[in-house]
Amino acid sequence: MVFKKEAFILIWSGNPDKLKDFYNDVLELEQTDKLELPDDYGYEFKIAETSHLWIGLHSEIKGKNKDPKRIMHNLYTDEVEKWYNKVKDAGCEILAEPFLAPFSTKEKGIYVSTFLDPEGNCWQFMGKLK
Repeated sequence: MVFKKEAFILIWSGNPDKLKDFYNDVLELEQTDKLELPDDYGYEFKIAETSHLWIGLHSEIKGKNKDPKRIMHNLYTDEVEKWYNKVKDAGCEILAEPFLAPFSTKEKGIYVSTFLDPEGNCWQFMGKLK
């Protein structure tokens, strides 16, 4: 089987409006769609050319993620330090300040910074420091 060259990350929430504001205002992701059904709604954001994030209401999700390190979502950037400072200033819990990844090479230095969004979902910025 061959999959299409696109990806969707789906995050269920008890309060998708709060997450929508974070992803829109802090991470500056472009909201591309909103779904409104009688008992359900959610938001779609463009992450990269063929990758999207979907945040939706789910009646069985309450509060913060109880196991945030199980799944880590990576955002690739040429400005790891800039985005680290932005989420830190927004009050996100920082799990790792920017550091040179152990899998880096002399030819390709890759920096990583790890943080939790307002509901405790784990994200990493990966790429060049500045």
